[in-house]
Amino acid sequence: MIDIHTGGAWRGSALELATHVRPLFRDFLSQALAKDIKLAICTFSPQVKQISDVLRITFPNYCDSIVIRGRDLSWSYEGNGMKEGKQPYMASAATELQHRHPGEEFSRNTTLLIDDDRENVLLALQHGTRAIWLNPKDHSQLLEDVRELR
Repeated sequence: MIDIHTGGAWRGSALELATHVRPLFRDFLSQALAKDIKLAICTFSPQVKQISDVLRITFPNYCDSIVIRGRDLSWSYEGNGMKEGKQPYMASAATELQHRHPGEEFSRNTTLLIDDDRENVLLALQHGTRAIWLNPKDHSQLLEDVRELR
């Protein structure tokens, strides 16, 4: 979502970090949220509070509806699914979304991982989760890739 890698150790303010939200994501996620598409941020960063603050700045009307899963030990995944890559983060986020929105389906079939790490994308695809690689140097293909998923 952002155009830099913080290494999970961002020392600046959330306001400063919010300036690094990729414009494409600012628009794409705003439109998704306006259409009631459920979102989760799944990250290996332990700075979940910082991420929450960035979402509050960037998406003030929707920030509380976005689930965040990071390496902050605030959640656990007890399911039978894969424990590698972003899969447990995504599964835990899907479980929370299911609790928030009973009657809606949150599964591998209804989930899409967008990630700039090819390994995370490959692991997701190998385990039946739809995933798209975001080229960090050229994200112009992302929207077309999402459209092709229909």
